[in-house]
Parts: sequence; structure tokens; C-alpha cells
Amino acid sequence: MPYSSCSNQYLLHILKRSEYNQVVHAHSDALYRFALHFLRNVEEARDVVQDCFEKLWVNREQVSEEKAKSWLFTCAHHQMLNFVQRNRIQQQHLEHQARQQNSSVDLRFEAQQLIQELIKDLPPLQKSILLMRDLEGYSYDEIGQMLNISEAQVKVYLFRARMKVKKMVKGQFVLAS
Repeated sequence: MPYSSCSNQYLLHILKRSEYNQVVHAHSDALYRFALHFLRNVEEARDVVQDCFEKLWVNREQVSEEKAKSWLFTCAHHQMLNFVQRNRIQQQHLEHQARQQNSSVDLRFEAQQLIQELIKDLPPLQKSILLMRDLEGYSYDEIGQMLNISEAQVKVYLFRARMKVKKMVKGQFVLAS
């Protein structure tokens, strides 16, 4: 009997590991894209993704496979907010330099560069929701679950983010003419 109970525990551990590996395989690309669009830095995005999967491994017994996606995106969102707070001064300096360079650069932006420029000044929650909905294609309900807010709040934040982007786009074209 001790052998069978020991082997059952071993099988449960293997099952958890295989579930974890399935979760990593299923969500790593989307999580990386989300972090990359938010942070605009390959290494920082990789760090966020790695940290989230490390935290998932540590908490694997408390997180079910069905909730893993939501848990990972919530974790990434919080990691990115913490990162932004810790590096606010450095980031503001870099953004200031980027704005100075952009003012002297020709106004012909590629679509991806224009998107980055338009969303960089959005509040972090609005930025996350806009990226999740418009870039990653998640539903309002999925976004709400990932960020622990209601579907109605998701819609409100998305509306506000789109309005801000729309105002900025109008400002870009007014300045260009």
C-alpha cells in the first residue's frame, strides 16, 4: 500500500507538470505579444513572460488549467504595472528622447509605429484593454476575467481609450497639414 499511494502522488505530480507544459505551450506566444506591445522592449517582455510562468509553476497547485490563461494575463498585467512604476523616471527620459527624435523624423510612419506612438500615453489599464481587444482579439468577458474587472468596465475603459486615440489621430493629421 505505501508503494501505491506514493506512486499515485508521483502520477499527480506528473499530471500537474504536463498540464503546466500544455499551458506554457498554449499561451506563451499571446502572453509575449501582449507584454511586447505594452512594454515595447523585447528583453523586458521576455522577462515578464518568464516571471509569470515561474510564478505559475510556484503556484501550480492553486491554479487550475482552466484558469491558467486568465491567471497569466493578470500576472503579466501586474508585472508590467510594477515594471512601469519602478522605471518611470528612466522611461520618461527615453520617451522624451524619442519624442525629440520623432519631431525631426519624416512623418511617414509605418502602421505599427503609429499604433505604438498613439497608445504609449494611455493609462496602463486602458492600454492593456485596447491591446487585448483590438490586437489580440479577446472578448470583453475574457478581458474582464484576466484583469478582474466587470465586462461593463472593460467596455467603458475600451471606449475611453479609443476616444483618446481618436483625438490623438486628429491631432496628428492637423499638425501634418
